[in-house]
Amino acid sequence: MLNKLTSWVKTYNEVAETPDNDAEWAETVAGLLIEAAMADGTLGDAERNAIATALEHQLSMAPDTINNIIDTARSEYDERVEIHGITRQIRNDTDAEERAIIMEMIWMVVLADGVLHEYEAQLMRRLAGLLYVDDVASGHAANSARARLGLEA
Repeated sequence: MLNKLTSWVKTYNEVAETPDNDAEWAETVAGLLIEAAMADGTLGDAERNAIATALEHQLSMAPDTINNIIDTARSEYDERVEIHGITRQIRNDTDAEERAIIMEMIWMVVLADGVLHEYEAQLMRRLAGLLYVDDVASGHAANSARARLGLEA
């Protein structure tokens, strides 16, 4: 899994080569990305596109499959009452470096509309704690996401 995430970071503008059987992992990550995107109350086009791009670069999946995963994650968001289950699964299946990369993906989603809302900032602090990503790594992920998106740090 580290190779997939590392590949995504190194070749963000290219599709990373990964196995096709990662639908469950994609659904878990998509659930967390949707949670972040909805922190400001809406799932805008820019945020949806950022989620699709992140999943596309992480996994070799067809656009229709990615859209179905996003739609499913959006539906599950409405029924979800907590995010501890998602973060626990990610925390248990990844190491610190992979979780920092996931934080960068999440930062790219919340910053996709060019505005960091106070609810998004609060959620990012909470997610960093839940994923056991220290403040330095989270700050680095945020700055890296801003740079990728062409936003000022």
